[in-house]
Amino acid sequence: MQALGPNDPAARPGFKAYKVLGSRFELPEHYEIIDPVGSGAYGVVVAAKDKSEQSENNLVAIKKIEKAFEHKIFALRTLRELKIMRLLNHDNVLSVKSILKPESLEKFDQIYVVTELMETDLSQIIKSNQPLTD
Repeated sequence: MQALGPNDPAARPGFKAYKVLGSRFELPEHYEIIDPVGSGAYGVVVAAKDKSEQSENNLVAIKKIEKAFEHKIFALRTLRELKIMRLLNHDNVLSVKSILKPESLEKFDQIYVVTELMETDLSQIIKSNQPLTD
């Protein structure tokens, strides 16, 4: 991970730019990227600290969905996922803390989704040897 910093000429005022796993993240200054979490077909996920929250649990995950509107099916899939995440309220389901606003409609081709940061994901739990309960 490379912090490009507030002096990056391409960064908006009040934003910080980072290069993570080959993807450029441009986030409000109150988010500080700690580590990459992973990448997949739709984008990159990072662990970050939300410095605007005064609580001890100010760690978040930020998922950057790149080229969100390139294909209609991907856009509909993303919309469905966000609607479901917004409506569900359960300890075992990630909740959306926020969706970062784009700079403008003309530049709206990526989505940043901020969620709580989990220690692991469902795939890792299923693959592990730990017993699962109903």
